[in-house]
Amino acid sequence: MAITAYRKISGVEITFSDSTAHAFPKHSHDEFYIGANVSGREKIWLDGKSDEASVNEITIYNPGQVQSAIPTPYTWLYYSFYIQPDMLRSLSGFHDDEEFKRSIFCAPDTAQQIRETARFSLDSSNSNGEVIEHLSCLLNTVINRAGVRYKCELGHNDSLLAEKIAYRLKSEMLSPPSLIDLAAENCVTPVQLVRIFSHTYGLPPLAWLRCEKLKLSKQLILSGEAISAVAADLGFSDQAHYTRNFKNMFGITPGALYNIVNNV
Repeated sequence: MAITAYRKISGVEITFSDSTAHAFPKHSHDEFYIGANVSGREKIWLDGKSDEASVNEITIYNPGQVQSAIPTPYTWLYYSFYIQPDMLRSLSGFHDDEEFKRSIFCAPDTAQQIRETARFSLDSSNSNGEVIEHLSCLLNTVINRAGVRYKCELGHNDSLLAEKIAYRLKSEMLSPPSLIDLAAENCVTPVQLVRIFSHTYGLPPLAWLRCEKLKLSKQLILSGEAISAVAADLGFSDQAHYTRNFKNMFGITPGALYNIVNNV
């Protein structure tokens, strides 16, 4: 199981992956995700509902949506686009409060366009400008098929509390407060805190923080930082535990990603 082809240009990552026999636990991305399978079928959990995607379906995840995926016993190959929100807004005209309406649905023609655009993008002989042009054409199709909606907002007070907790956790990432301390400081019970935070961010506070640390570590590796330094700076004292969690979330080990990015 590995990312077998990778390219990054301003605000966009394109990958071709073999995740046969690999199960992705619940996680989220900071980017918009658009993908299509080349072979195999995946069982997906998204927003509390179960679905499946084969080569005829496309998968679209908005930033922060929590999902998990399990492959069926077949070779599971797929192309993926990870598009930074600012980049997608720049290309498509999305507003800050807009996101894709549909996430998993049958669209064989669009799935084929995703595969063709990804193959074109991963061909190093094609310029960054040509890749952006092809991606813009793909986004036009995807937006027309998936639709656009306004983000659902929680009650104002709950949303503010969740954002406050998230900010606190990221500010004290290396030594985060306990769930009990967070609840006491904000005059709620731990159960109430987990409910409010999960409603906003899709995961309980400390599980969310672990994902945030892993996402940050990925960005640092992509920027060329040494893995040992990244792990130490983010408080991952157990290298094997860090590698296992990283691979579970991203489908590739930190070392393999570093080698791909740096052409090692």
